[in-house]
Formats: sequence, structure tokens, C-alpha cells
Amino acid sequence: MKRTDVVIVGAGSAGCVTARRCAELGLRTLLLDRKPSESVGDKVCGDEVSRTHFEATGIDFPSGEEVSSVVAGADVYPPNMINELKVRGWKDFDGWTVNRIKFGQRLLEEAMRAGVQFKPNIHVGGPTFRGEKVTGVTYKDRSTGEKSSVSSKIVVDASGFSSVIRKKIESPLVEVEIDKRDIALCYREILELRMPLAEPEVARVFLGGKYAPQGYGWIFPKGKQQVNAGVGISGGQGRGSPKALFMNFKEDYPLLFRSKVIAAGGGAVPVRRPVWSLVGNGVAFVGDAALMVNPIHGGGIGAGMRAGIILGEVAKEAIARKNTSAKGLWHFNTRFLSNFGRRLASLEIFKRLLADVSDDDMDYGFEKRILEAGDLMAANKGDGFQMSAFNKMKRVKRAAGKLGLLRSIQRATSLMKKIDKEYAQYPSGPDGLELWKTKVQNIIDSAVFKKIG
Repeated sequence: MKRTDVVIVGAGSAGCVTARRCAELGLRTLLLDRKPSESVGDKVCGDEVSRTHFEATGIDFPSGEEVSSVVAGADVYPPNMINELKVRGWKDFDGWTVNRIKFGQRLLEEAMRAGVQFKPNIHVGGPTFRGEKVTGVTYKDRSTGEKSSVSSKIVVDASGFSSVIRKKIESPLVEVEIDKRDIALCYREILELRMPLAEPEVARVFLGGKYAPQGYGWIFPKGKQQVNAGVGISGGQGRGSPKALFMNFKEDYPLLFRSKVIAAGGGAVPVRRPVWSLVGNGVAFVGDAALMVNPIHGGGIGAGMRAGIILGEVAKEAIARKNTSAKGLWHFNTRFLSNFGRRLASLEIFKRLLADVSDDDMDYGFEKRILEAGDLMAANKGDGFQMSAFNKMKRVKRAAGKLGLLRSIQRATSLMKKIDKEYAQYPSGPDGLELWKTKVQNIIDSAVFKKIG
């Protein structure tokens, strides 16, 4: 295939869903991935995905061997690991931990059944250009060493955080450099426990503290006696190795003590809002390549699937109109960023609040229930913290010793609402992007919460 409608680089969940949707709509679609076919889906990841993403996209729920465990709640722990918040009965938290390879293989098979041509063992060198427009990619078959190229009306970068296409484009619309503070360095292990889990449907999340300073830790169930456990810390902060921190955590935390390692690995994930624009001239970005993740914990399977459906439909529209410039593809921005992207942007404010609050203040907030389970749910949905006048009075009374903490929470709520409003008014075309970026960046820059008393 030397010429095609759409070439997609990366067969992760976002890439496969995008490819499938493109093919379903009649586009000639080529999907490239560096892995052999049987390894597609294998990724160091938390493996958790919520039910709501499948309901929003129409993609079939995970089933059979794809499901490691059903998730129906979460326990969120402060640094001292007591007075945890038990989140139960919230639909947005319900879902599954999946067998990453089984799930990934299913998404790939569905794409190929829809008509996608898939080429594994491919190393993509980068994009090709005609003037300022991306017109295809160069690549090498890792099995044969043969070099080739393919021309395409639209190139989609779904290559993950490595973003082998996005990072090689010079355009005022395309964000290339990502601040190290917006990258989490992670290490995780799949562990066989000494005894069955008491609540195999409940995930555990750990904020800050000794084992995840200004970061997060997790234990996600993968069956009655197996878990996905790890630590993520912000990059560029000199806090040590996430692997070393996790080893200390595993040694001290009773549930993990003397557990058996099934698999292990590390990597880097983005923990911020998506890139300013998801498109350029002849190119679009989806999944981790577009930073489509939950900034609190870096989970991105669901966001990538949602975006993949939209991108396939936008690609069809742009090709039908014979306009695959950034302007012709701009509908991808307005459909994703002004809707689900608003939630991800709001969560960046919440992430900055959690990072700036001291461990002592966070422990106090959990103990006195200045933060409640409903707050975490509202924040996860991008709604900020909803406080009635009566509820606010109760919290003021409980926060008597830490009113500065309550003020910071209230300020974070205000900023979350502001950024949500700006994303709801995402510019209708490339000409309005710079002014909008300035407004959003000002909100983000003001999200500093370190001085709390």
C-alpha cells in the first residue's frame, strides 16, 4: 500500500479504535506498529478502564479472558494511610482491570475485520511533508530491514508518549516539548499475593507520603489473589527512583509483603491536560501521543477510545470535503477538547492541588473530612467541589485548625470552573488558538497552593 486515505502509527487502544472507525466509514486505512502481531496490547499500565467509556463509544465491554477483575469502588489513602475515603456506588469508578494483551488483541482484530490493513514489526522514521503539510510517513520493516514510505491524506500519531510523529513537526499549532513536571515516572509489578484479597473488586490509591512523594501509588485487583501495584512520581524533581520507592512500599505494606512477582516494568506517562491542538496540517494526534490522560494517575485507555471514535468520523468528513489541513480537521479539537477534554483539563488543577498540599495538611483534610468521597467523584467528572451553604459551614467548623487548607480547596474549585468554562469555548478555528491558549495558561500558572496554613 503506497497510497492510502489514513495511516495510523501505533496499534494501542487509541490507534486500533481510530483505525476501526476509519475503516468502518469506508476509508482505506493502514495501521503500523513496532511490535509483532502477538504482542500488540502489551504495555506497562495500570490496566484499569471504566465502564462509562464503553457506554460512550459503543465498544463492547471487556469479557472472558480480557477481564482480570471487576472494579466496583476505590479506597483513597492520605500519606499516613489512615482515615481513607471509601468511594462506593459511583458509576464513573466502576469498570474493570483488563488483561492488556487479550484486550489489545481484541481491538486489533476488530479493526482488521473492519478492513484495516495492519503491518507489524514496523519502525516509523517520521513524517514526510509537502511544504508545511504532513503527507505520509517513512518506515522500516524490522523483520526484513526493507525501507519504504507511504503517502496518506491524513497521518494519525497514536504512537504513545514517544509520539514519533508529533515531536518531528515544526508548526505553531503543534506542541512539541513537554515540561518534565508534567511527566510521571512509573514503576509497576503484577504480583501474586500470599492470600486472597478481602475485597477483590476494590482499587486502592495512595496519595503522596513516604512512598510516592508528590505522586501517587496504586494497587488494582487483577483477580482474587493477584494485583497490579505501582508508584508514579513527577519527573524532574529529584525524588529518587520510582522502583526504589515501590520496593520500600512493597516491603512495608502488609498486603504486598513476600508476594510473588509475575511481571515488572517501568515507563513515563504524561500527567497534564491534552496538547493545545490535536491536529495540524494533514496530521492528528490521539491517545498518549496527544496527552489524553487523567492527570491524577495517568490512565488513558478510556480517553483514547473516546477520541478514536471522534477522529475516525472527523477524518471521513475532512477527506470527503477534500480539506485535510488543520482547519479541515479542526472539528476533532472542538468535539473532543470542548467536551471530554474539559474534564481532563480540570483535573490538572486538582492534580496541582494534591501536589502542593503538604502531607500533614492532607492527613488533616482526610481525618476531618474536609475532603469527602463526593469531592473526589465531582473532581473526577471535572465538576470541581460542589458545596451548598450548609455544607460549607460544616466544613469550616471541621477545618478550624486548617482554614488555609479549606481556602486552597475552594480556590482550586474556582480555578477548575474557570478552566472548564474556557474549554467549553474552545476556538472554532486555528486563528483563535493563541488568544485561547493565553487565557488557559494564565489559569494554570495561577494554580499554586503551597502557602497553606
